[in-house]
Amino acid sequence: MNPTEQLHPPAPVAPPPASPEPWKQDEVALLTMLEEIERKHGYIPHQIGDEIARLLEVKMERLKRIQGKLEGGVRRDVQAHVARWKDEEGNLIMILHAIQNQYGYVPREVAMELSRELGVRLARIYEVITFYHYFKLQPPGKHNVTVCNGTACYLKDAAGLLNELRSQLGVGEGQTTADREFHVEVVRCIGCCGMSPAVVCDGKTHGRVKPTEIAGFIAGIRAAAAAKEAKP
Repeated sequence: MNPTEQLHPPAPVAPPPASPEPWKQDEVALLTMLEEIERKHGYIPHQIGDEIARLLEVKMERLKRIQGKLEGGVRRDVQAHVARWKDEEGNLIMILHAIQNQYGYVPREVAMELSRELGVRLARIYEVITFYHYFKLQPPGKHNVTVCNGTACYLKDAAGLLNELRSQLGVGEGQTTADREFHVEVVRCIGCCGMSPAVVCDGKTHGRVKPTEIAGFIAGIRAAAAAKEAKP
């Protein structure tokens, strides 16, 4: 055995790290390379440092262009809604309605852009959003299940229907399942008092609903969605 190897045995081999996300791989590779160069030379040579700095400038410029694309779309959307309602009284609510109609909810980045565009405090925008139950702060589910909790439905055990939905889906009033498939909503009245308690599933109204029927409604929605996806 070489005497040098006896004095300096090879370092133990560490297990390979978990693969980083694709957008972080370049960063990991660059840091690894710099560590190897510094370990070999004791410093990073100027020539290598200058070349890396140049590459980083190119990368930053690309990232700025990507950021501009992401922000540009939001900015254009907000400006279009503001221009549409700028001369209307109470235009903030109208603009928020337009935003929710477009996205299905009010994304935070859109609310921030609206704050900048109108010169209104972001807190004020969220005051309006949270005051009116119509507005949503989270992406809605693909399928909406609405339980009527008006007086007639309340007296006919609408709470039991909501409890069964919570049992079947794991979410309650105003919540969306983790897979974004179902959103549960409770409203005061849907105008079907004669058929209470009532539930609306994806726009279809069901009357005189029993808690034991909820599982069948959910299974029917899932089956219809699967059949639709299976069509060529």
